[in-house]
Amino acid sequence: MPRTKTLKFRLGLVAPLALICALRAPEAFAQAPAAAPPTPPAAATPVPPAAATPVPATPDAVAPAAPTAEAAKDLPSATDLATLRAELDETKKALEEVKSQQSDAETAATPAEDSSSSGDALKIYGFMDMGVSRTWVNKSSVLSTIFQGANNTTFVVGNVNFYFDAQPIKHFRGLAEVRFTNQPLGEIVNYGGLAGTFQRKDSFSYDSGGTALNAPIWSGGVILERAWIEWNELQALKFRVGNFFTPFGIWNEDHGTPTLISLALPQFIIQRQMPIRQTGMMVYGNAFAGDWELGYAATLSNGRQEISNYNFNNSIGLGGRVYARRDTGSVNTTFGLSYFTGTTRDKETDVVIDPSAANGIGFADKTKFEYTEHVAGADASIDIGPTRIRSEAVIRRQVYKPGQRPPGSALFSPGSFAPDLWQETVYLLVAHQLPWAGLEPYLYAEYMENPTIISDASLGLSLGLNIHFNSSVQWKTQATRSMFFNALYHSPYDVSANNVSQLYSRLVMAF
Repeated sequence: MPRTKTLKFRLGLVAPLALICALRAPEAFAQAPAAAPPTPPAAATPVPPAAATPVPATPDAVAPAAPTAEAAKDLPSATDLATLRAELDETKKALEEVKSQQSDAETAATPAEDSSSSGDALKIYGFMDMGVSRTWVNKSSVLSTIFQGANNTTFVVGNVNFYFDAQPIKHFRGLAEVRFTNQPLGEIVNYGGLAGTFQRKDSFSYDSGGTALNAPIWSGGVILERAWIEWNELQALKFRVGNFFTPFGIWNEDHGTPTLISLALPQFIIQRQMPIRQTGMMVYGNAFAGDWELGYAATLSNGRQEISNYNFNNSIGLGGRVYARRDTGSVNTTFGLSYFTGTTRDKETDVVIDPSAANGIGFADKTKFEYTEHVAGADASIDIGPTRIRSEAVIRRQVYKPGQRPPGSALFSPGSFAPDLWQETVYLLVAHQLPWAGLEPYLYAEYMENPTIISDASLGLSLGLNIHFNSSVQWKTQATRSMFFNALYHSPYDVSANNVSQLYSRLVMAF
C-alpha cells in the first residue's frame, strides 16, 4: 500500500541517521585531546618552600577536558537533536499505526467460525430502467387491439428491482428480489360489444395518509421475482429452497436489464416454453478439471405455477442443467444443456347438490385440462476479445391427457379443442464492443415454430446499440422487425398482416 511504502522509506532514512548521530557524540568526546591547564607568567608564579613536597592531585579533582573547536563542529546541536527526536517519535507513531492496520487486515482475512457472521448481515442493491417504446402494427391485425401499446409512442417505467441479500451466518444466504411496477392501471378488464360492457382497471383512490382529504393516489403492483434460502458451505454440493428462476439456458437466470445484451428476451422465455420460475428445492455445485469449470443444477418443484401456487395434481416437476465453462485468455466459452419435465393441471370446484352433505349442498372438483411437457435446450456463449456471441436452441413437446383438453379459440375455431404440439426456437446474437465511447452494436436473429391463432412460425430480426457510460449506467436501444408466416400448414388468412415493428430505448442504472 502507498501508506506502508512511505512509512518504510521514512524509517529506513531516519533510523540510520539517528543511529549515526548517537554513536558519533561519545566518539567525539573520547577522541578530543585534553587541553593542559594554562601556565601563568613566571613573575606571578610563587616559589614553594624547599622543604615542601607537592601533593599530586587525585583524579576526582581533575577538571573534565573541554572539547576542541574541530570536535565541537562535529557534535549535533540541540536543535538537530530535537528534530531527530521528533522525527523518531513520529516514525514510531506511524509504525504503531501500520502494525494496527496489518493486525486488522489479518483479522479480516481469517475465516470466521461456523456460527459467526460472514460479513454484512444485509445488503441491498438492484437496478432500474426507464425509457420510451413504439410499436407499429397493421390496424387490420388482431394484435393492434389485443396489445394496447400498438401504434402509439409511450414513455415507460420499465423495471424497478431491488435485491435484499441476507448473509447473517456463514454458509447460509437468503435472497429476495422484488419488482415495483405501476401496473395494472389501465389494463382491459372486459371488452365491450358482444363481450358486454367495456371496462378498464382503475387503481385510483384517495390517499388516507395525505395532507388533504382529496389527495389522489394510484396504486401499483409488487412482484416477488424470487425468494430463497440456501446452504453453500461445499462448492460441489449446495442446497437452495424457495422460489427461484429455472436454471435453463443463458438469459432466464441472468434476467436483469444491466446483464442482458439484448433489451428483448428470447421468445422461448416470453412464450413460456419452459417455466420461468419454480417453487421447490435446488441442488447445485461445480468443480474444476484443468482449465474447465464443470457445473450442474438439479431441481425438484411444484412445476409450472402460472395458474396457482398450489400443486393441484400432487405431481413433481423435474429439471436440471449442466455446463462447461472455460475462462482463460482472450477466448472464453460456456456450453450448457438444460431439461425440464412436469405435469400441469387446472382444477375447477363446483357447488353441487349432494343429499349426503350438510344441507344437501356439496362441492365437486373436476379437471379443466391436464398436460405433460418435456423441454430440452442447448446453449453456447463465446467471448472473443470484445466480441460476444450467444445462441440457444429449445424444443418442447406438450401432450394433453385424453379427455382433458381445453377448448380451442372460440373466435377462430369455435367448438375446437387445443391440440398436442411441438415448439422449437433458436436464436443467434452477436455483439461487438467498439474501442471508443463505450459503444456496443449488436445483431439479433430468432426463428420460432409455435402454432398460434396468428401463424405457426415467425422470424425476428433486430439491430441494437448499447452505450456503456460507466460500470453502472447504460443506454440501450433495439429495433426489431417480427414477421409471421405458415411453415407447417396452409391458411387462407394473410398472416403477414400481423407483422410488427418495434423500437425500444431504455436508460439503465445498476446500484
